[in-house]
Amino acid sequence: MHTAPGETSATSAINTAKETPGDPRLHWSATPGTAAPLLRHRRDGILPAIAAALSVRGETLTCTAGKGEQPPALHTLVQDYLDTLTSGQRERFTGRCPEAILLSRHLTAVESARSKRAQRKPLTHGEARRALKHAKLTARRIREDGDPLHGSYAPPCRSCAALLDHFGVRSVEP
Repeated sequence: MHTAPGETSATSAINTAKETPGDPRLHWSATPGTAAPLLRHRRDGILPAIAAALSVRGETLTCTAGKGEQPPALHTLVQDYLDTLTSGQRERFTGRCPEAILLSRHLTAVESARSKRAQRKPLTHGEARRALKHAKLTARRIREDGDPLHGSYAPPCRSCAALLDHFGVRSVEP
C-alpha cells in the first residue's frame, strides 16, 4: 500500500474512509479507538439459543431449539407423552426444545430402519426405550460473543427432564 510521506497505513485508511462513502464496517478496524457499535436491540431472534447432542451407540445427533412460527413435528410417541404432562411439568415452549427434537429424529430413524413387516405396526414404547438404551444427551447455551454463559451446560427444562426420564435417556454434563 502506498502512503504519503509522514502518513501511516492507519491514517491513510481513515482518510480513505472519510473520502469514500459506503459501508462503515469496512473501515472499523482502521479507525483507532473505535469498536463495533453497541447492540441496542435483538437482531433477528436467533440468539440466545440452546444446542444439544444425543449419543446412542456411537452415533451422535445434534440440533438446536426450534424457534419457528410453528412447533416442530415430533414423533408420535414423544408428542403423546408431552401431551399427557400436567401443567406443573409443562413449559410454555414444550416441544420446541432440542431434547424433544433429537428424540423424535432418532425414533423416526429407528422406525424407518425396521423391516417392512415390523413397519406395519407403529413403534411401541418398549421398542423406543430399547432403541434409546444407554443414550446420553447434553445441551449447551449459545450466546453472543463475550457472554459468560456461552458454551455452558444447560440442564433440561421440566418437560424435557420428564421426557428424558420416561424414555430412559441420561442427561450428562461433560
